[in-house]
Amino acid sequence: MKNKSENVKKKISVYWKMILCITGLTVIMIIFSLFPHFCDWYADSVYPHLCDGISRLTSGIPFALGEIMMYLGALMLLFSVVFLPLLLILRKKARWRKFCSIYYKSFLMLLVCIVCIYIPTWLIPFCGTVLGEGDAQKRTEFSYEEISLLMQYIIDGGNAAAEEIEILSDGTVDFLSETESQQHIAEAMQKLTGEYPRLAGYYPRVKPAFCSDILERMGIWGYTYPFTMELTHNKYVSPMDMPVLKAHELAHHKGYYKENEACFLSQIALNESDDPFLRLSGFQEMFWYIYDDYADAQNDVLEQLIRSGKIDLHVPLETEEDVQKYFQICEELFGEEPDFSERAHQIMHSAYKIETEIYETDAHPIEDIPQAENVITSVSGKGWEIQSEILQENSYEGCVLLILQYYDGKLY
Repeated sequence: MKNKSENVKKKISVYWKMILCITGLTVIMIIFSLFPHFCDWYADSVYPHLCDGISRLTSGIPFALGEIMMYLGALMLLFSVVFLPLLLILRKKARWRKFCSIYYKSFLMLLVCIVCIYIPTWLIPFCGTVLGEGDAQKRTEFSYEEISLLMQYIIDGGNAAAEEIEILSDGTVDFLSETESQQHIAEAMQKLTGEYPRLAGYYPRVKPAFCSDILERMGIWGYTYPFTMELTHNKYVSPMDMPVLKAHELAHHKGYYKENEACFLSQIALNESDDPFLRLSGFQEMFWYIYDDYADAQNDVLEQLIRSGKIDLHVPLETEEDVQKYFQICEELFGEEPDFSERAHQIMHSAYKIETEIYETDAHPIEDIPQAENVITSVSGKGWEIQSEILQENSYEGCVLLILQYYDGKLY
């Protein structure tokens, strides 16, 4: 009886020693993550081996293992909440106490291991400097003329790509297959390895997500699982947006985990691709990112001219005459609004029609549960808000500055 008691104590002791060791390792890695230059070195030298090695093992699985593990984790969390009151009610039953002891210890060990694994596979690369460029000093202010040149480059590039894409007699477009798209995206991103070395190496397939219906309602196009080095995409994304989405997730996969980094790299890579579908996808995405800054720069020019007295215009616009005069002045100063060609729009329209058809083909049981939709929307809104607060200048919109800096000396 004494030996059995000692064995139980020994087993418990070993368990808690493992918990303490894993927790200690996690704390040490978190401390290292506080040093951005170390994080850059790690992301350039160590992370690629981890990234390529794990993704080669998981890429052959036809579904996203990380997504399945996420569901199982959610179930375990739910059961842990349910079992707790039952443990209090059935505390006198030895078998139930033993089961709960094993369950909660297993759950705790799982949580500790997951946190430990996420540090080297996500946190440390995430905490590096933007694009791994250290303390490089670059311009942060750009004139209207410079932004206008970039906008014209985007329009010209998109229209040139559209001219290379065949439109069938019925007005539809034969878009790239998943295999073709994957190959061309990998080639486009690998072309940037001279400037961004982490983009070298193996590129796994971006898998469709089982929870696409939920992602659609949350406004999420794709998701990366650093735990298994897998990437998933919302299947309700148009063939024109899919290349830039996959390139974005693959940039994350390569260690560029900040959103401005992934947005920037995906657009730049596709814009310089040899494939016209990828170029049009990249230029279209870049257009919408740059457009607001382009419009703001126009307004700044106009306001300066109004303040200097060179333009006579009542601000704010109060009458219909003021509005008409405003548009007339804008056209004289800035010319026509930048826009893609009719051919480019026809290709985009064909892509969005396919997106609609894919969505309408599937059943969407969530639509019959308004309460669920409301919860998803509410959680999504809060999630986007939290992400924006954490990322700050490294959020999605932050890629505009990276784009302007990239083309400094190339276009203007």
